Amino acid sequence: MSGPVVDWSADPGHECSAAVAAGLLAAGEHWADAVEAAERALARAVCRETALCVSRALATLVCAGELVAADAHSLALVEASPTGPVAEQALLARACVARRTGDLARCSSLLESLRRSGEEIRPVVLAWTAELLVVRGDPGGARAVLRGREAGHPLLTEAEAVVALASGRPRDALEGFLACGRALAEAGVVNPAVVPWRYRASRAALACGDTENALRLAVEEHTAAARWGEPRTLGLSLAAVAAASPPRGEDLMTWERSVRLLEMAHARTELAEVLCEYGDRLVAHGKQVAAREVYAQARATAPDAVLVRRAEEALDAVAASLGAEPVLTPVEAEVARLARTGLNNRGIASELALSTRTVELHLTRVYRKLGLSGRRELQVIRWCPTSPGNLADPP
Repeated sequence: MSGPVVDWSADPGHECSAAVAAGLLAAGEHWADAVEAAERALARAVCRETALCVSRALATLVCAGELVAADAHSLALVEASPTGPVAEQALLARACVARRTGDLARCSSLLESLRRSGEEIRPVVLAWTAELLVVRGDPGGARAVLRGREAGHPLLTEAEAVVALASGRPRDALEGFLACGRALAEAGVVNPAVVPWRYRASRAALACGDTENALRLAVEEHTAAARWGEPRTLGLSLAAVAAASPPRGEDLMTWERSVRLLEMAHARTELAEVLCEYGDRLVAHGKQVAAREVYAQARATAPDAVLVRRAEEALDAVAASLGAEPVLTPVEAEVARLARTGLNNRGIASELALSTRTVELHLTRVYRKLGLSGRRELQVIRWCPTSPGNLADPP
């Protein structure tokens, strides 16, 4: 999800440190000065009461990776004034913080509360809602959210491109990301922490088979990210460079640096995605054992069932290549044990404090891993949840 996009040119009507912060953010320079200006703005009553100032200051903190500070300021603003434009900007910032830390449920809830917000932030809410649906494996739902919307706003243009890439239309995606970049450049916004359009354009170019263009865009993204210095943006840019680089050995070091930076930024969603891609590259290098550890870390990190499933499928493939039996996770083993006692999905969900849909997903993975056709076969197999393959004599 992109960072907040604010009005970079409008005058709030008074001399304002938030305007200084927004200018530095747009230029992608002097990170420390930008953060200081944002904090100074939020300490002034006149700025806290002005939606534009709040938007600029919170956007700077979020894009600088100061997520704890951004969330604390946002919460204080909402508590002081629960409704109105200032509260909407604060809730929008909280949604962005939740997305960047991998709390997708909280992000979705906050965005839903803003769906009937004012015209000024509605395009941002729609764009972020669409991107969140893509992350959660629902590009069709994302298309429905964006259907009929004019794509004049840079974030709507980017969201359309994100949906196109997820829907298997990389050329349309590449055109959309480049159009988003041109619009931002015209507004004077070159910082990839605001919108990582080059990172995503690089991925789209790679999907089109254009490795030369993909690497060029990735290097440009990394150069801009290094100028700003925020770990999440740097980590993503390095992942793009690694993905577009040929598998010659040094690419693995670039993947490793990307992972470390994303861990530092607590960017769970991006970290899980990058770990899966890093694992794929390790497999390409013939390092299946190392890949297994990376996929396991991705599974443990992933904040959403879609990413968990992707990591588990990769783990199963590596296990098969190593001649090992697929092992059930502790949750899968418990779900399977309860299913063998005769509990239905709703009963299992109640017992384990899970949703029925989550139970269904776990059982599907159990059947796939153990080569079963359904619940009846599960109830008659040899079973031992502590054995390597989870199979042994029934109790």
